[in-house]
Amino acid sequence: MTLLSTALGMLFYLLQAVSGESGYAENGDFDDAELDDYSFSCYSQLEVDGLQHLLTCTFDDSDINSTNLEFEICGALLDVDCLNFNKLQERYFLKTKKFLLIGDSKICVKLEKKNLTCRKMNIVKIVKPEAPFDVRVVYREGANDFVVTFNTSHLQKKYVKVLIHEVAYRQEKNENNWMRVNLTSTKLTLLQRKLQPNAMYEIKVRSIPYANYFEGFWSEWSPSFHFRTPETNGTELSLSYGPVSLIIRRLWNNCARNQKK
Repeated sequence: MTLLSTALGMLFYLLQAVSGESGYAENGDFDDAELDDYSFSCYSQLEVDGLQHLLTCTFDDSDINSTNLEFEICGALLDVDCLNFNKLQERYFLKTKKFLLIGDSKICVKLEKKNLTCRKMNIVKIVKPEAPFDVRVVYREGANDFVVTFNTSHLQKKYVKVLIHEVAYRQEKNENNWMRVNLTSTKLTLLQRKLQPNAMYEIKVRSIPYANYFEGFWSEWSPSFHFRTPETNGTELSLSYGPVSLIIRRLWNNCARNQKK
């Protein structure tokens, strides 16, 4: 019996060891979960719904099992110490008026009230503007140029009003040959002579905060707008350059006669 008891005890011990190495957690023991990478990224959008601000976080690893994971933010909040995020598919978000917009907050990934990983962030330094919209291109025949205009919701906001906009345009057949222009206004002029004649172009815009206090990331691209450049009229060009060429030839002939004299 002693030998049998000893053998059974060793077998039980080995089974316990194997189950522990396999990652099975018992009695609320989540030490094995800490071995996973729960790194995450966040961005804020201010005044997205009246006075409410939006904070969105996602895991850097899209394949992570986030079923039981939660996000919490603490610090730099009005009237409360901490707030919990809502979850929509793989995104965690929080829409609230309670951001102080001053100082750092601590954002943590939690599993049953236990912090797995935390990051310190300042809401005003991770701003991602809303995408520009209503991109339009108008051709001015008399000026031989194209006027590009677009709109942004940030013109009506109290915060994050100053942005840099990146306008990107390309001839559609040149997929990766984007031309880019940065500006702070919502209007741009493209000269016709710098574009290919009778060609289809695509143009789009994105924005990023541009101020000492607010910092962050590029917005999503606006919906693309497509426009075609007019054909070049060879007759008009010959008429335009014909008189100039004639004057130059006459001046040249006069200079040649004077040299002979």
